[in-house]
Amino acid sequence: MADTSAARRLKYEQVLQAVGRMIETQKLRDICILEVAGGIVLQGQALVSTREGYHLVSKTRLLSHEDLEQMVREV
Repeated sequence: MADTSAARRLKYEQVLQAVGRMIETQKLRDICILEVAGGIVLQGQALVSTREGYHLVSKTRLLSHEDLEQMVREV
């Protein structure tokens, strides 16, 4: 993690476990996890049911260090 007070308290293993749980909960596939200065960018595709059938929808989320801390605490 980047060198900030919030980031220093986080361990990669804990962060990846929490992010993995989020990926499973949202049923994302074709995942990309990118570490950036402010936290982590998570991008993936979710299968969505519509009247016309099922479609893959791209989802992108920026998880700040504070978001990640919260997710780790909830594990």
